[in-house]
Amino acid sequence: MSFVQAERAAAALGADRISMLRALPGLAIGAIAGRDSVAAIVSAVRSEGFSAVLPTSVATGTEYGDPDAPLSAVTLLRDTLADEVEVLDPLRIGAPELWAALNGRFAAEIADRFGVSSPCLACHLYVHLARVPLSWALGCAPIITGERDTHDGRIKLSQTDASIDAETRVVASAGIELLTPLRHASGDEIAQLAPGWALGGSALSCVHSGNYVRADGTVDYDTRGYARYLEEFFEPAGRAVVTAWRASGLNNTAKASAPQTPDYVGIVRGILVS
Repeated sequence: MSFVQAERAAAALGADRISMLRALPGLAIGAIAGRDSVAAIVSAVRSEGFSAVLPTSVATGTEYGDPDAPLSAVTLLRDTLADEVEVLDPLRIGAPELWAALNGRFAAEIADRFGVSSPCLACHLYVHLARVPLSWALGCAPIITGERDTHDGRIKLSQTDASIDAETRVVASAGIELLTPLRHASGDEIAQLAPGWALGGSALSCVHSGNYVRADGTVDYDTRGYARYLEEFFEPAGRAVVTAWRASGLNNTAKASAPQTPDYVGIVRGILVS
């Protein structure tokens, strides 16, 4: 699965394929990562009646493991949804400069200002943002994601009730619906939606996985600082990126064939100094 810069996804696919995809009734973009994402697509197809799904994985630059894992997930998705929906050929997209600006460049300042810092936090915002230009090119096709605000009692700072709400608002500011059908699902419910995962499912790992978990397995963080981080940095930064993309004409299919990559570091710096 070749990598395509997120801002250039429409140009890479070509006008003919974009037109073909836009003409499909009931098209949704599916986020492909681990088991939760496969189960989320299955759930959304069955509850919302989508007739076609474009699977997409987002490169973060922090992954390792089997490079064919996203393809294996797509195969499982096709097997699970056989005769229910058309699962299109997958696309791998990303914007490494955006990931770096949100998670790396200002990490020390974010930790000092909010008392909480983890590359996992804005990484989840990043993977949703990375799909926005593609969604625009496809007529604002909804994005299906496996975000969950409960993990059978485990705390994940990257997936909390407040952060998922913030991500949803950012994507909505682009005129796109972020669907989270598994938001309150249990592990057992997810296993029922993706029954073949244990047999053949696999997912890429991340070098930052569990970085906010202490040595004794607990997760302890400043809840007020976390709330301020979401309110004062996370959501404003996401909205600012959407605004910059709009200003560059990326939401206009006619102008999206040769987009300019925004100054992501400058955009994020502007949020921090405002």
